[in-house]
Amino acid sequence: MATVETVLGPVEGAQLGFTLSHEHVLISMGNDARNYPWRFDWEATRANAIRELSEAKAGGVDSMIDLSTPDLGRDVTFMRDVSQASGVNLIAATGIWRDVPRSFWLRDIDDSADIFVHEIEVGIEDTDIKAGVIKVANDAGGVTPEAERVLRAAARACKRTGSPISTHHWAPEQVGRRQVELFALEGTPMDRVAIGHCGDSTDVGYLESMLRAGVYLSMDRYPGGPGRPTWEQRNETVKALIERGWVDRLMLGHDHAPMPVVKGQVGYTPSTPTRYLHLSTVALPGLRAIGVGEEQIHTMMVEVPRRFLTGRA
Repeated sequence: MATVETVLGPVEGAQLGFTLSHEHVLISMGNDARNYPWRFDWEATRANAIRELSEAKAGGVDSMIDLSTPDLGRDVTFMRDVSQASGVNLIAATGIWRDVPRSFWLRDIDDSADIFVHEIEVGIEDTDIKAGVIKVANDAGGVTPEAERVLRAAARACKRTGSPISTHHWAPEQVGRRQVELFALEGTPMDRVAIGHCGDSTDVGYLESMLRAGVYLSMDRYPGGPGRPTWEQRNETVKALIERGWVDRLMLGHDHAPMPVVKGQVGYTPSTPTRYLHLSTVALPGLRAIGVGEEQIHTMMVEVPRRFLTGRA
């Protein structure tokens, strides 16, 4: 049986259960949490994370793919702590988000791939916690030259290790097309790639063009927000793709991104109920109401994430 690396160690793919495709346990823009730790209330931050994850677990969420990278303040020891306390499997990521550090602008692409491979095969920082996925990101304006180097490094790390790639992309500009093109140029096995934030598009033709290339789509960012499709519109797009025969390439998530509590300020107020349960309590019942069956929902929430993470049918 193929296993998946979690922050608590390897887990058999069959044990992952109901899995959210694109989440965060804790983010820190500019890595402020690590650079300026005295600004934050860590007891409250930890309590919030455990409360939300425990609530998610009680609501049927077994696992989450946490796509926090170093430039998003990734903290794998914090993740390990709250995973153990809540019972939710957390899959940590190597890679780089939108704010590409200058070292990646200058470093040889293969050397950057070596960094990702080390975090997959040896461990992250000075821990034995291994990454189970590679995260890359391209936003409005498309793939910049420095970001292209990160995509190519991720592709090479994927080819060397078999670890899957999950992306952040700007759907309104169809940036996923360029991501898919670059991965193909690098010879990446396309069934090891998921294009993220595809729920931000209602253009079924665009989404289907990427599916035809062989990738998965992460239909995340539920429930939506100002300037983005509502959860109902996201559901209609998912249903349209299912009707076209793509259920075995779709997975769902929220991109929930809690931040640390700032001392003496209101800071981050955790969702009540936790946003990690929006799919379970609102969107999935909504899909059932418009004719999506239980087997199809099970495929998207259990089978597809397992196949993506393990590379096994």
